[in-house]
Amino acid sequence: MFILLVAANAMLVLATRQLDTAVTVAEPYTQVTARADELTVPAVTPSPTPMTPAPAAATEVLAVYGDGYALGNEQGGLGVAGWPALVAAGSGMTLTLHAAPQAGYVSVGSTGQNYPGLAETGPVPDAAVTLVVGSRNDRSADAATVQANAQEIISDLRAAATSTAIVIVGPIWTDDDAPADILAVRDAVEAAATAAGVTFVDPIAEGWFAEPTGLISFDGISPTDAGHAHLADLITPLVNAALGQQ
Repeated sequence: MFILLVAANAMLVLATRQLDTAVTVAEPYTQVTARADELTVPAVTPSPTPMTPAPAAATEVLAVYGDGYALGNEQGGLGVAGWPALVAAGSGMTLTLHAAPQAGYVSVGSTGQNYPGLAETGPVPDAAVTLVVGSRNDRSADAATVQANAQEIISDLRAAATSTAIVIVGPIWTDDDAPADILAVRDAVEAAATAAGVTFVDPIAEGWFAEPTGLISFDGISPTDAGHAHLADLITPLVNAALGQQ
């Protein structure tokens, strides 16, 4: 009997110990597999890359030598309204203007210079196109001297800008009846241009101001702003043609 009690007590103790023993159970887990295109990636803003502006394209240079027609006056053609500025803008060029009222190939202008003097003191070595325009101010000059001085300025312009295209525009008259002395100046300038092998344009023969109404001011000489725009329309194609030959 005593043996049965001892065995029962031992079994009770063993059962109690089994109940007191901690049992650890692994927590279930779920594996998640996501495709790359389903992943959310925080947006990344790239640092701005400094932009260096492209250098402005260099423009060709237009050199103009002339008299009051090129310079303009209070009756028309001052500054950007003048035909030289309009021609440069229309051709996409940079203007360099050397002009003086009353100047001509022989006639000395308000600056104390004639055309050869203007070219001597104002050379433009980088000129792509060079225009010399005029001049009715030489009407009292000896035709042979006009021709010699025209040849001189052409030579000087070539020496200053060896690659420039030279265009010589004869004297401009403001109606369709140019007097004989102006025609003599025209012929002398044309002879110089022909001898030098440069382009000559004859505004008298082409009738640039054969119909001057609205284009010439009350003094009968000075182009108005409209007259300068008219001159620009006539001269711009000459410059573009010369530029295309460069």
